[in-house]
This record gives sequence, C-alpha cells and structure tokens, in this order.
Amino acid sequence: MDNLTHSMIGAALGQAGLKKLSGLGMPTLIIAANIPDLDAACTVYGIQSLEMRRGLTHGPIAMLVLPVLLTAIMIGFDRWQARRGKRPEARAPVRPWHLLLLAFIGTLSHPAFDWLNNYGVRLLEPFASTWYHGDSIFIIDVWMWAALIGGYLWSRAAERRG
Repeated sequence: MDNLTHSMIGAALGQAGLKKLSGLGMPTLIIAANIPDLDAACTVYGIQSLEMRRGLTHGPIAMLVLPVLLTAIMIGFDRWQARRGKRPEARAPVRPWHLLLLAFIGTLSHPAFDWLNNYGVRLLEPFASTWYHGDSIFIIDVWMWAALIGGYLWSRAAERRG
C-alpha cells in the first residue's frame, strides 16, 4: 500500500468512531497507520530498499514497540502544548490507555493492508524472512482511494450535520 491509502485507512478508523476514545485520537490513528514505513529511511543510509522494506518494522517486535513509542510521543506532544499554553481547549483530554489502544489498532492495520497487495510483507521478521502476500490489490489502487476518500468525506459531512 502507498502512504495515502494507509493515511486514509487511519482516518476511516477514526471516522468510524475510534477518534472519540481520546484526545489526539485521529492523528494517532493516521500516524500509526503509517509508522511501520519508517523502514523507508533505510535508503538514506545506502541500504537497498528491498533489502529492508516491509521487514523488521512490519514484524511482531515492531508491532509491540512502535505503538508504545508513538503513544509516548503523542502524550509528550499534548503536555508540551499544554505547558506552552497552546493546547486547543476544544480537544478532548488525552487518555493514555485509550491512545495506546488506538496506536495498536492503527499500527496493526498497516501490515494487514500491505499483506493484501501483490508486493507483500515479511510478517515474521526478524524470526523468518518469508514474504506473505494476498495478491488481491495493487500497491496503488485508485478504486481503494475513491472508496476511502469518498467514505471519509461522506462521514465528515454527516458528522457536521449532526
């Protein structure tokens, strides 16, 4: 999956009601849905992209560590804004355990949707380097974009109408 699709999956999860669990729920879901793609930075260090992509940051250890790190960052961001007096008053209070749950859901959505495409993902890295793929959609799928973006916009419009 491309990152637009992962972002829209996080946004769709939020619009489905999960964003109401905690302040910063929506941004946490969107970031979490993309965070396993941190491995894309390996190209900066000269490592071949396919050598590292969709491996370690998509495996079981990362699925446990990344949500915890993201939650800590989001809580830190909320506290930093509060200290500076820049925290929006309309934002719901940040509930750490709920935020952690959202981070887990968003992070787990990433390999689940990467698995659906023809490129695949190494779900068990670093324990096994086997590639798994569902072969049901291409990495960039215009129809999935249309469905996710359309569903999100429809839901936002309904939310604004009450």
